[in-house]
Amino acid sequence: MRRTTAHLLPTTADGGVHAPTATLVSVRLDFGDDPAARLREAARLPAAAPLTAVDVRTETVTVQHGDHVLDMHIDRIYYATPTTSPATHSLAEALALPSRPTPEELVPEEVLPATALRRFAVYGLVTDPAARLLLSRIAPGYPGEGTWHLPGGGVAHGEDIRTALIREIAEESSQEAQPGRLLAVTHHYRNHPDGPYTDIYSLWVFFHAHVDDPGPVRVAETDGSTIEASWFSPEQLPHLRLSVPARRGLAFLVESSPAGR
Repeated sequence: MRRTTAHLLPTTADGGVHAPTATLVSVRLDFGDDPAARLREAARLPAAAPLTAVDVRTETVTVQHGDHVLDMHIDRIYYATPTTSPATHSLAEALALPSRPTPEELVPEEVLPATALRRFAVYGLVTDPAARLLLSRIAPGYPGEGTWHLPGGGVAHGEDIRTALIREIAEESSQEAQPGRLLAVTHHYRNHPDGPYTDIYSLWVFFHAHVDDPGPVRVAETDGSTIEASWFSPEQLPHLRLSVPARRGLAFLVESSPAGR
């Protein structure tokens, strides 16, 4: 059983969090939801209120439900929004507060058609000491085939999101990377009338990651979605045919860089 939630951290100018009741405004994310929009709605914030994804945490738990024991995986996304109220917790303390909805509250299933597919994926903007970017090329037969893509993919049930990113980078390029700061979380909906799944809803998490000592680049997985991988200089990127996640991730990386570089 897989669930996703979003949580609001009203954040002061010095990085503290205003949570006087030791609880956070939180929502369950259902199929097709825009996480930021759902959270603004729950917190009664204006539609233009700034929200910045600051962390994604993986929670795994067993839940007793009637006569069954359920193995639940919860991806919890935390967003910061500016506040002028006084801080009551440090960021680390706020992230450790008891999480709602609880696993028990998340048990009820959505009623979805068999042709609906939900994905939770993580991608890396992977750099090296020469300021190159690591990209992988999508194999024939997969969505976006032939385009250059960000290393990454689906987070497996029970897998921590950063562990998943390290694994995906190693499988697709044989590089040892260290995840860094969270750049953004976004949602994506795609209609695919010719496949087994006609409605595909994805949540994409983008991290910066770094390879200190690049080695020979080779695809380690077999019969997967990646046919090759390579490092590219910033000057080469405008000439590449990029996947949709790669274009979005690069935009987030530029926005978060000093002076937009």
